[in-house]
Amino acid sequence: MPQMRGVPNPRLFSFLDRCKPNGKVLELGTGGGVDAAAIIRSGFDLDATDGSPELAAIATSRIGRPVRTMLFSELEAVGQYDAVYACASLTHTPRSELPDVIARIRRAMIDEGIVWASFKAGVEEGSDALDRYYSYLSREELMSIWGAAGPWQSLEVEVWLGGAYDLKPTTWIAITASK
Repeated sequence: MPQMRGVPNPRLFSFLDRCKPNGKVLELGTGGGVDAAAIIRSGFDLDATDGSPELAAIATSRIGRPVRTMLFSELEAVGQYDAVYACASLTHTPRSELPDVIARIRRAMIDEGIVWASFKAGVEEGSDALDRYYSYLSREELMSIWGAAGPWQSLEVEVWLGGAYDLKPTTWIAITASK
């Protein structure tokens, strides 16, 4: 679900509409900071993170505030975030590690908090044409993994056809869950 240079994910704004106004948002996988800039412009208190020091530096420059370098497995927050946003980032998590990461996300959220995360659809694990690691997951498997990390007040799935950095058509799946 890559973005054109400087253009935020179009699904970001419907997610933000569901968030507590001016709430505290954790972004996992900030990348170059395009969505982070839009989150800040929308009035939210953003805690931007990325696992890559290089991408965190690029995003820091773009948004004018620090972006923390943090792996998903290092998320230790408890009840701190009104919302968690993970656009095409958790899809890089090995399938075997995803249940722990989702449990960490849920723990980091306040009650009635909301999370949105997108993934590449499929069944295999491995590298794409650009040698980037992905866990491709089916709708059913994602629902099962997220459901096991609950209980959730709601758990919704959206599927669409889009593109990716390797320029191949890609089926995407997004989970929206409220605690």
